[in-house]
Amino acid sequence: MLTYALIGLGGALGSVARAWLGNAMVALTGPSFPWGTILINIVGSFVIGFFGTLTATDGRFAVPFDVRAFVMVGICGGFTTFSSFSLQTLELLRDGRPGQALANIALSVALCLASVAAGYSLASMTRTSRLAVIGDATSGSISDSTLVALHRPGAVPGMLAVARQLMAREDGRITALAIDGPILAELQPTEEVLTRERTAEIAARRTEWVEGMRSTLDRWVGQERSIGHSAHWIEVRGDGASAIAEHGRGAYLLLLEQNGGDAAARARLRAALIRARRPVLLVPSGHAGEFGRIIAVAWRDDPHVRQAIRTATPLLSKAKRVLVLHVGSEADGLPSDPVFDGLPIERITAAAVGDDTGSQLLSMAREAGADLLVMGSYSHGSLREELFGGVTETMLRHADLPVLMQHRSA
Repeated sequence: MLTYALIGLGGALGSVARAWLGNAMVALTGPSFPWGTILINIVGSFVIGFFGTLTATDGRFAVPFDVRAFVMVGICGGFTTFSSFSLQTLELLRDGRPGQALANIALSVALCLASVAAGYSLASMTRTSRLAVIGDATSGSISDSTLVALHRPGAVPGMLAVARQLMAREDGRITALAIDGPILAELQPTEEVLTRERTAEIAARRTEWVEGMRSTLDRWVGQERSIGHSAHWIEVRGDGASAIAEHGRGAYLLLLEQNGGDAAARARLRAALIRARRPVLLVPSGHAGEFGRIIAVAWRDDPHVRQAIRTATPLLSKAKRVLVLHVGSEADGLPSDPVFDGLPIERITAAAVGDDTGSQLLSMAREAGADLLVMGSYSHGSLREELFGGVTETMLRHADLPVLMQHRSA
């Protein structure tokens, strides 16, 4: 009942504010064109975009569900008015002013979309400001600083074991993000109102999740610090995509779990690859054991492949074998590149079979016994990747060995 009361109060406040601003605009601009309704909807769109982003579960000022419902359902719902916009457009048409009716539609839709986008962007900038002090880790090596994203308690020991393997230097830093998105999915305000029992159930599951994560991560921090590593962990609410991108600015390498059967997990991985602009090590769900004894490099004549190789140099220098995989004709050029100097490389080439180069590379790596694949990542955007596939999308869905990626956008 409290939630409904808050929504009712917010709706009353929004309606009064709408009436006042609408009358003020009529007095200022006259009644011939509905500038008041356009302005009201623009302001409401900005507020919901700004407040909704700033107070989301992974936002800077996360607030209780009831507060979000009060503002986003109550105040914004009472303040903005699609029905008035529709009626005023119809009246313009009936008065023989089709040009103004079309202008009302175009202005309302375009400006409201721009306004909600502006609110979102401003809130995102505000949300990330507290992380600016971390700095930008554009140089260094994978043993300097690693960010580990943790979603499932069962995967935590394996992911932390991989992080420890990467930490070759005692002064390295590991940051773990404990992300509760799979447990506490972010509900829309209207869903929060209608599913109170479901919210209570999720809250109970989240408490169990937090307790399990906290005990494991506190123990891990103590162990890492005892051997000279800088380690700490941060609890993150929501799906974690923004937090990974933001905290990733202060890390050289992102360590993420690959769970190809989970569409939401793949979306988080794509966002991390593109937004964080850091090398990413994908670790298959359930991976256990060491890696890096036999490393395969997916070669193409591309600067981001070379950068991926440079990123992996600490691992490549310790590998027993380094396999350079190339799909295509030899005329495309196998490497004689300085990045390979001093490495015990073995060249493996194969003619392209069909369009699924990603699956072919995985098959070649498996047959050669590789336990790590190094490659550049080239994305045409999530929609095109979903519809038409691509090497990166294949890795997100099907990789069954760790994959170190260096991303660039189309």
